[in-house]
Amino acid sequence: MMRYRRLGRTGLVVSEIGLGGGGIGHVWGETSDEAIAETIALAMREGINFYDVAPGYGNGAAERNLGRALLEAPERRGEHMLVATKVSLTENDLADIPAAVERSINESAERLRRERIDVFQLHNMITPERGQFRRSVSVADAMLALETLHKLKQDGLTRYIGITGMGDAQSVRQVVRDGALDTVQVYCNLLNDSAVRPLPAGSTLHDHGQLLPLAAELGLGVIGIRNLAAGALSDAVDRPVESDSLVAHDFRRADRLRFLEADGVPLSQWAARFALEQAAISTIVPGVKNAAELADQIAAIDLRALSDDEQGRIEELRRSDFGVRQADDRVL
Repeated sequence: MMRYRRLGRTGLVVSEIGLGGGGIGHVWGETSDEAIAETIALAMREGINFYDVAPGYGNGAAERNLGRALLEAPERRGEHMLVATKVSLTENDLADIPAAVERSINESAERLRRERIDVFQLHNMITPERGQFRRSVSVADAMLALETLHKLKQDGLTRYIGITGMGDAQSVRQVVRDGALDTVQVYCNLLNDSAVRPLPAGSTLHDHGQLLPLAAELGLGVIGIRNLAAGALSDAVDRPVESDSLVAHDFRRADRLRFLEADGVPLSQWAARFALEQAAISTIVPGVKNAAELADQIAAIDLRALSDDEQGRIEELRRSDFGVRQADDRVL
């Protein structure tokens, strides 16, 4: 049975398992619109009430697929689902950030067939200066975008606002502290828990800046992202990836965690359970693309916590980056 948590100080009550938009936007491996419709229908039947999409997931496909499914849901269930989406600023958008933000929410609302977005989020990575990470914006850019998000909230086009908390750790922390946010999306999984605690000395992994305790201190709702490490913490990566990409590194690292499957529980479920063990996380939004993948994640709700012995073995692996070091921590 689905369980629920409060989304920080918003007062919204969200399902522990949400539905991320990557899979239903044809981003994470091969699927079909029929399989996507079945996935969203299963989500609603199982009590999932939080859906997180973005225009960039399949060039609007995730928003269109979700909007159609919620509109066609029986007994008006779709009207009561909470929908989050995002704005991702391009280089061209930086000439007029407020206009780009307003244009994005209006286009998203049309694709989603909704008059108002429940949570609207800035999706760019945040760095001290523009372009230091892939499609990153500066702290100043982010704060200007948030001014417009606050205006959209005042105008009733969105109920709450947030950011995707990725990029340069200190820059992200600055925006989280100063942006008067309602929510933050936080990267946290079995292979990289630096949103919870500092990385071990000498680690080559990206530091996510201990965002979870900061979010808890500020009363923010936390949306846990990448609990499956973009598919690395599953049986197989379902799409071609570059050999030097983070998901390729993480899939090799994940081999060291296969001992968790000794009792027949797949690593993907342990990945969900680990994220849900973090008290500051309100909901996780795995980017599943079919009903079987969604059912797998829902099953983690009733899974036991990791034992002391299992946690000890993971801690040992953590000290060596799970046996796979990387040259550049900006590979995200």
